[in-house]
Amino acid sequence: MIIIDNFIEDKRLLTKIALDNRFYTEGYHWWNGWWNEEVKTTRQELINYIWNVNCPLKQSLQIQGFEHWVGTYSEGDGKVIENLGGRYHLKHHFDKDEEIWNKTEEIKRPIIGTVFYPDPEIDKMEGGMLQLWDTYDIDASGPYELIKPKFNRLIIFDAGKLHAVQEVTKGTRKAIAINLWTEFPSNVGTMLK
Repeated sequence: MIIIDNFIEDKRLLTKIALDNRFYTEGYHWWNGWWNEEVKTTRQELINYIWNVNCPLKQSLQIQGFEHWVGTYSEGDGKVIENLGGRYHLKHHFDKDEEIWNKTEEIKRPIIGTVFYPDPEIDKMEGGMLQLWDTYDIDASGPYELIKPKFNRLIIFDAGKLHAVQEVTKGTRKAIAINLWTEFPSNVGTMLK
């Protein structure tokens, strides 16, 4: 896992994200990457900034593209789930190709997961911690790490391992998740619509 605070140094990009009403559009999306198509959206510009312009990893990655979506959770929004003796906005899970899993129970995982917190208001929020286990097993009884959401914080982790988002008890948690895939997930066609 890698955590980088104050990741975006380009104030223009942070302002562009803040002013873009489409940035927080719900749903899963796919981008084929800068090597296949030009940057057209603010989200794609962010992905390019993270993984092309300022790549925090030392090794090169052979990927097909980027799955990306936003998660917005607020206190009292009714999405809270009782699980593992705690309260969660996003219960423990591991990222996988959901269509393949639902058909065959075979697990195909992204190579890397990314969470970025672009909203300065997140620093006023309480709860909403990212909870990470070091296991590919759905059993969450073992030790875990808690990572506090923070404005302009980038977290890179193995999204194929177990993780969750704890309940937001005050304010709103806005984050963008970006998964890197070495193979196209089976639902890419629906993400492109």
